[in-house]
Amino acid sequence: MKASRKHLSAKGLFRSIYDQFKKIKAPTSSSPAGRPEKIKLTDCLMSGLALFSLKFSSLLNFDERKNEDRIKNNLRTLFHVNQTPSDTYMRECLDEVDPAQLRKTYKMLFAHAQKGKLLEEYEYLDNHYLIAGDGTGFFSSDKVHCDNCCIKTYGKCRIKLLSIAPSNFSRFKKNTYILFKKPEQHWELYFINSDKEIMKIEIWAIEGLQELLAGKIKKQLSKAEKEIIKNQISAYYQSHYPNQKETYYHNMFCAAIVHPDKKTVIPFMPEPIIKTDGSKKNDCERNASKRLYSDLRREHPHLKLIVVEDAIASNVPHLKELNVLNLRYIIGVKSGDHKSLFELLQKTECNEYQHQTENGVSHRYRYVNNVPLNDSHPDFKVNFIEYWEIKKNGEAQHFSWITDFTINDGNAYQIMKGGRCNWKIENETFNTLKNQGYHFSHNFGHGYKHLCNVFGMLMMLAFFVDQLQQACCHLFQKARNKFHSKRSLWEEIRCLFFKYLIETWDDLFHSIINGHDDIVLKPNTS
Repeated sequence: MKASRKHLSAKGLFRSIYDQFKKIKAPTSSSPAGRPEKIKLTDCLMSGLALFSLKFSSLLNFDERKNEDRIKNNLRTLFHVNQTPSDTYMRECLDEVDPAQLRKTYKMLFAHAQKGKLLEEYEYLDNHYLIAGDGTGFFSSDKVHCDNCCIKTYGKCRIKLLSIAPSNFSRFKKNTYILFKKPEQHWELYFINSDKEIMKIEIWAIEGLQELLAGKIKKQLSKAEKEIIKNQISAYYQSHYPNQKETYYHNMFCAAIVHPDKKTVIPFMPEPIIKTDGSKKNDCERNASKRLYSDLRREHPHLKLIVVEDAIASNVPHLKELNVLNLRYIIGVKSGDHKSLFELLQKTECNEYQHQTENGVSHRYRYVNNVPLNDSHPDFKVNFIEYWEIKKNGEAQHFSWITDFTINDGNAYQIMKGGRCNWKIENETFNTLKNQGYHFSHNFGHGYKHLCNVFGMLMMLAFFVDQLQQACCHLFQKARNKFHSKRSLWEEIRCLFFKYLIETWDDLFHSIINGHDDIVLKPNTS
């Protein structure tokens, strides 16, 4: 192994994480039930990391084995756990930890990737790094919840207050009330039910509504009066459709450095999508992304980054925020969301370029620079590229992006490949966590404050360690090549972890690579 990458092995990575965890000050209330601290916060954090690094299917499964001598030995030698907490103690202790306390650990691992020259392998397009970002959910329950949970209400009605009668009711979603006043006529109210049937509701049927609307048009209604109207209609809906259901959930916005030619990614610390103290309104993915990119730029002020995201991010406020943070972008755009842009392109002379790669795939581009994104912001200019991929069998795919890079024939192919890297946050990150043994969607514990998010951060940290080993550690790579899937590798590691006394990670990986006959681990003889 290269000397410069000695910290990018399991031994070096877990030691560095342990040293960083020791610096986290335990909250004054971190000892369960107010009892004196018996087990250090560092041991609770490292035990949680071991839980996810070993891919246990549940905290109970981990707790059932923790007191066995060989398990205690292996947790100490491999994960630096001196005292193993019970599942209850771990939950109650970690519930008090602010997830932001783990940020320096992520930053430290990223610094190791820089020191080991790994980051240089991800350079792309004028020596920038592609950063793919997207939101994902990792907890949902109809009953279990905490103060930070976001809430989704099912069966809730929508209310549209219009100045004129709609020309087409089909554009409205299910369970929507449409209230409007025809010129020189009275107010009318319609309801689109769950079967998309249109029903007329008499104004007088809703208590207090007729009196409030009498003699007024929409622009004469105050903000307070509009709120009262919506409350009256909502109360009417709830009296007729009482089966309203609430689901509590935790999401996070994740981002990682990606590269078109690499399967591994370099993740940053995720940003939880949560309700803040005292807030009645749900947090959202856009706000979480804003916080993540702001933190990222503060921690890495000189890192040259290109944000790649899907079409939901192609709005002027978000793009302006990226400009302020000195973040370049390649972001998807759709005709349905930006009609004026695509209509303008039909009237504009665009550059066209076509070439074929060695695999026989034809690549066709149409692009134009310095055009307004939409009519609402005519002064905000972007560069647009449209792309068609045509395979030898005639199968075709079509994509389009906006970017702040000036597009030409020489960089169109790179911009296209960079834009398509947005899928790597889903394929190489979320799908790996959900389908390759990490049990991402399992509820390992929820708590009352921060536990759910702390577990989410620790799981992503375990994923970060695995990605660094997969990219840099030759022992991990050789062990991985022994199996068809990562799941099989995790199962073999757990099997050896349960069966033998293991002194080092090198011993563990050598036993997988060379077989137990050549590398003898110490069996438990107690």
